[in-house]
Amino acid sequence: MFESVDRIVMKEEKSNKTKHVIFRLTPKEYANLEAKRSRTTCRKLSEFLRLLIFNRPVTVIERNGSQDQMIAELSELREELNRLGNNFNQATRRLNAVNQISEFRNWIASYEAEKTFLFSILDKIKSQTDKLADRWLQ
Repeated sequence: MFESVDRIVMKEEKSNKTKHVIFRLTPKEYANLEAKRSRTTCRKLSEFLRLLIFNRPVTVIERNGSQDQMIAELSELREELNRLGNNFNQATRRLNAVNQISEFRNWIASYEAEKTFLFSILDKIKSQTDKLADRWLQ
């Protein structure tokens, strides 16, 4: 019998938020507030404001700007390397389609060796960028 009473009390304490508090900000004030929220673990502005109003701890994320920039550049490089690899594969398929011409056979053989080398380098670069990204996102 006591358990059911406890459950009812718990449900009442977890009621939905029904009250609204509305106040106005200038665009500059709002931008400042949003910038502060973006440096925390809070996903929503309402969550951030509740923590501040009720004097609860706010977890602030400290980032290293140069590392952020490096990660962004590495991500762009990884995307570009993927595009290069795709283009390389398409060119290989087209060359294999014209394999009947004897002059192209020697060129295709050397092309395949270069392709293997390029892809091994691309795999190493991708592996390193993935490791850096994983390390940084932890």
